[in-house]
Amino acid sequence: MSTKRIVYIAIFTSLIIVGGLISVPIPFTQVEVSLQTVFVIMAGLVLGGRDGALSVLVYIAMGLFGLPVFTKGGGPQYVFMPSFGYLIGFPIGALISGVMCKRIKSATRGKVFLCALIGCVPIYVIGVTYQVLILYYYLHSTWAAAIMGVPAIGVLLIKDMVMCGFCAVLYPSLMRATKNKKSVTSR
Repeated sequence: MSTKRIVYIAIFTSLIIVGGLISVPIPFTQVEVSLQTVFVIMAGLVLGGRDGALSVLVYIAMGLFGLPVFTKGGGPQYVFMPSFGYLIGFPIGALISGVMCKRIKSATRGKVFLCALIGCVPIYVIGVTYQVLILYYYLHSTWAAAIMGVPAIGVLLIKDMVMCGFCAVLYPSLMRATKNKKSVTSR
């Protein structure tokens, strides 16, 4: 693995951490949204599926080892948090969005937006399923309460659609910035 790849993976791991620590409350709901998903998807788009997923796995490993990088702390007990399912979906989302985007011959903003949006699907499928199961089986809620415990999913979907659009707009600039330039040798 080259130094350049390691640095890019570390940069996106850091961005995912920062994105998780920034949360904005949505008015008239009890939902707080973070910018984590946008950096997860962007990691897949810019780094490719494998390295994007690796940057997310490094983030998850850091959190499970006890570093307070998750939205509400860290440590192995975080596995029992209802929101942990979204973290499980993150590397899959980065992998899917990255693999799809790299297969596009001409990456227009519309195609990148679609890749980003499809990358969000496993995050929500795994996240919502895990959340309902934890609420029902571990926290002993009723099925109705467990399903109602899923935060305003429509609000989150709209937020992530906007963020996917943001990824599509930034993608060309980020790809130009990460292209391999000839190094200037010092004399």
